[in-house]
Amino acid sequence: MTPRAEDRRRLLLLFAPADHPHRDAACATLAWLAAEEGSLFECYFEAHTSGVHHGGGHPAFARKADLRGGTFTGGHHLEQFYLLTALFDCAATTLGPSTFDGALAECRVPVRSRSPNIASFYMEVFGSSSAAWPKQLLVVGDGGRPNGVSLAPYAFPEVVHRKLLAIGSGDPDALDALSAGLEVESLWHPQDTASPGTRIDAPADQSIETQTIWMAERWKEARKGFLIGDPELVARWTPTAVREGWAPIFGIPQAAMIGRMRDELASERVVFGRQQDDSDFLELSRLGVGFQLVDPGRPAFPVVRHADPGPIAWPTDSDAGSQEPNHQDLEQWAHEGKVVASLLFWSGMVRELENLYALADLFSLSGVAAGLVLSSESFHYMARPPLTLAYVPRSKGGLAPQIELLLASGGVASLLESESPPERFASTLRDSVEELRGFLGRDRVPRGWWGVMDAPMVARVRPPRLTREPDAPFVRIRYKRRGELAAGNTHSGDSTPARSRRDLRSVVRASPLGRLFEPLRPFDGYEPGPPGRRVLEAVRDAGFEYAFTKSSFGGAPGVVSGIDGLTTLNYTVGRWDGWTPFVTVNTLSDLVHAERRLLRDGGPGWLVGTIDSCLWAFTGPIWQRAGKLMAMCDWLVAGGSSGRLINVTPRTVARYAKMLGAIAKVRQIPAE
Repeated sequence: MTPRAEDRRRLLLLFAPADHPHRDAACATLAWLAAEEGSLFECYFEAHTSGVHHGGGHPAFARKADLRGGTFTGGHHLEQFYLLTALFDCAATTLGPSTFDGALAECRVPVRSRSPNIASFYMEVFGSSSAAWPKQLLVVGDGGRPNGVSLAPYAFPEVVHRKLLAIGSGDPDALDALSAGLEVESLWHPQDTASPGTRIDAPADQSIETQTIWMAERWKEARKGFLIGDPELVARWTPTAVREGWAPIFGIPQAAMIGRMRDELASERVVFGRQQDDSDFLELSRLGVGFQLVDPGRPAFPVVRHADPGPIAWPTDSDAGSQEPNHQDLEQWAHEGKVVASLLFWSGMVRELENLYALADLFSLSGVAAGLVLSSESFHYMARPPLTLAYVPRSKGGLAPQIELLLASGGVASLLESESPPERFASTLRDSVEELRGFLGRDRVPRGWWGVMDAPMVARVRPPRLTREPDAPFVRIRYKRRGELAAGNTHSGDSTPARSRRDLRSVVRASPLGRLFEPLRPFDGYEPGPPGRRVLEAVRDAGFEYAFTKSSFGGAPGVVSGIDGLTTLNYTVGRWDGWTPFVTVNTLSDLVHAERRLLRDGGPGWLVGTIDSCLWAFTGPIWQRAGKLMAMCDWLVAGGSSGRLINVTPRTVARYAKMLGAIAKVRQIPAE
């Protein structure tokens, strides 16, 4: 239900070029200004984006376009803007001409300033505000670009809590225009350079880890959580961080920073941010803290979570469940040795809601029966289509009953469950499910659970240096990466630390031989052990009917024993992905090889694996991989290469597995 005009909350928007020199300072200033006016606040930074999945690494070595999230059209940014105008009473500011100028005019959104000049911009914005003109001006520097990246986005706690007027450094005209009558201070100007006004003393250690932790501790009395991430991420999520009371922190490597802040982070149930390396998950998991990943522009306007759309208008005539096979069908399949098949599309991070636009079309056009794996936060950030199409019957343009929703990991966020303190994981999942029941209604909460790593990770003797794959080039050699995360301690204005010379490794990687090599990944030295009893008991106690375990993946079908009340089954297709860690289906060949193996064994069973959706459906990779993704769905619908597979929902797979386990048609995998 769209709120009545008189009931809508006020929202101030800032549109700015992503490379505007005063972007971060203006965003921080308007964040407190909007709060003073009794308004919410959101920003949108305009830039070329590649739409790829940024999986980590040193941000100074990455292309800016790769750090800035999804594309404008593919990410449905204009549609999301129109949604804001329906949900909120909007006003806008733009630091110069904006991509949204036409939409702002069309929606009759008042614009308080369009000036690209920061001095004129502030004078116009404050001129229409009930907030008083500040008495102090803060000039924010980049800290000399420690570790090759700017500190400027991390200054917002200083600006917000002291209600300062802020500008970026290096603009003497702006300083002259705004400093009259104000006390001027400077922050994060290199010690060997002159700084305007009174310098705020920061630690002598110029690393980005030390500086951001210092800022977080400086304002710890006002802190209610943390935002962990690189400068581009923190800049774009500043309005959300201010609303939630999150302090921004970062380090290179980020895992070391997490270790340094372990006592402070351990008090949090979840932190939002972006990984630099997937070992960040391990460090947070050991503290019992879930990690909820976001990107700049994913979603385009995070403030949508704070809208009050009223009760969700659920369909009253959904035919979900009408195509579920009955018990007699399952018995017949078991007697005939049938193999059922389904795919689970992991899209559980808030940033991965962008996937759902492409996935909804994929599901609708192919007619595949599959699972969509989400977090509880997914529902709050997208309490509308395409997510809610999973509850709308296919006859009305929806996805039910073929698409079934599953809940991931800790519910609110993801962690390596087996590495988390058991009670912390259990309480986080339980609380997430209860909260989701209140939001969705008891009958709409997912019945299936998907874990990141429910089984304990067992160290291998040594990571495999040679891997075999079902597709060309069939064999790859893995090498140990050099210390890129420790590099880049540069103070130059260039955002990319220079490489001293083009060594042999880089020459080989750039040659046709490069496709034969890939770096060792953080979890290549591990494999999943037996199913974790305490993890699965917590899943059962949270109210789930069935779950999937990473234990015994890629082998014969098996059901976990020893967890009464929860049907837990293994994955029978997928490769060990040493990044997260995941077990993922990477090509159609993975499915074909698994089908041959399962049919050759001759007994009943299931073919189930996970697709890491962001590698396929983000607005960048979708253009290279859409056809291959559709081919996998079409293959399932057609019954595989043999025509003998039965494509069903994950819940049907679990019901079938429970029956097969009860009549000893599949192996038992003891929980430990």
